[in-house]
Amino acid sequence: MTERSEIVRVLEQAYAARKQGHMDSILAVFDENAPFRAVGAAAPAVGRVEQKSAIQQLVDAFELLDYKIHCMVIEGNRAAVHWHGKFRATATGKTAETDLLDLIEVRDGRITSFHNFFDTALAARLMTP
Repeated sequence: MTERSEIVRVLEQAYAARKQGHMDSILAVFDENAPFRAVGAAAPAVGRVEQKSAIQQLVDAFELLDYKIHCMVIEGNRAAVHWHGKFRATATGKTAETDLLDLIEVRDGRITSFHNFFDTALAARLMTP
């Protein structure tokens, strides 16, 4: 079993990498077979090529300007992360703030499952000129 402190370290590393928009750093915390899913937007991306494509689409579409983790609930190797982000849609330049929820599993220092829940209506408004 992965220790709580290791899970916290992996998650903090993942969120910091997302804020930087640095793909190599983001992918470094993911197991290459981990499903990645932005729930409401697409089917899970499984495998390194699909992960990279799905994450790159998010990074390219929405710049994460700032974030704050409200809480991490960790039980065993699973975590629920409630966080707040300020985003800019790169296509329109519109910005907004919203709360998000991620359900994550971590094993051996790597994310083995990632499901992100966000306000899809807000994302659509940000993308609309």
